Amino acid sequence: MATTVRSTASEARLHLDPKLSGRGMLDGGWWPYSTDPLAELPALITALDARVGTVYRIVLNEKHWQSTPRRITVSGHTVRLGWHGPTDVHEISVSGAGRDRLDLLVVPPDTSEASAEAAMAVAARGSNSSHGTSILDEAGVGGTVRSAS
Repeated sequence: MATTVRSTASEARLHLDPKLSGRGMLDGGWWPYSTDPLAELPALITALDARVGTVYRIVLNEKHWQSTPRRITVSGHTVRLGWHGPTDVHEISVSGAGRDRLDLLVVPPDTSEASAEAAMAVAARGSNSSHGTSILDEAGVGGTVRSAS
C-alpha cells in the first residue's frame, strides 16, 4: 500500500547539473532537512517532476533513514522506493520519464550550510568525478560513512 503524503511547505534544497549532461559521476546534490523519508521525499519528487519529468522510482540506502516505506504518493502519482543501494550510502538514484536515471549526492541534514552548498555545487558540476562520500569529505563534512568496497 502506498503512503499518501501532501507536499510540505518547505522546498527541496537541490542543485542539478544545468545541462544534465550525464558526463559526471553525479547529476546533482540534495540536502534534506531530516532523515524522515516521508517528510523529505515529497518536496524532492515535486522539484524533480517539475525540472526533469515524472519520477517513478527512487533507490536509497537505508543506513541514514528513519524508515523504509516501499511507496509514496505525491501529487497524485505513486513513486516506488527501493532500499538496497546505491553502493555509496551518500547517494540516491532516481528513475523517471525525463531521463533514464539521475544519481544525486545526499548531504546529511546536520551539515553546515557552507559545507552543504559547497558539496552540492561540486555534485552538480557536469564534470564531477567523485562519489558522494568523497565529495562530502572534501567539503569538510564530518561523520561521513564509507561505502562497502
